[in-house]
Amino acid sequence: MFELIINSLVIISLLIAIYALFNYQKEKGEKLAWWKWTLSILWLLAVLIVFAFIGTAIGEGSPQVALRGGITFLVLLAISGVVFFRFFFVGIKREQRINEPVEQDVN
Repeated sequence: MFELIINSLVIISLLIAIYALFNYQKEKGEKLAWWKWTLSILWLLAVLIVFAFIGTAIGEGSPQVALRGGITFLVLLAISGVVFFRFFFVGIKREQRINEPVEQDVN
C-alpha cells in the first residue's frame, strides 16, 4: 500500500510539473517543439529517479552513498537544468527578436 501512495505522488508531481510548463508557455505565447517537450519530460523523470535513488539508499542503510550519489546527481541535474532553460527559453526570445519587424524612427 505504501508503494502505491509513493508511486501516485511521483506521477502526480510529474504531471503537475508538465502542466506548469505548459501553462507557462501558454501565458508567454511561446511554443516549444516536440523534442524540447521530450527533453523536458526526460529531465523531470531524471530528477524523480535521483530522489528515488536517495530514498532507496537511505532505506537500505547507506546514508553515505545517498549523500555522495545524491549530491553528484543533483549537481549534474542542476547544471543540465540551467543549460536546458537557457537553451529553450533564451533561444525563443532571440528567435522572436530576429523575426520581429524593425521599427524605424522617422525624425
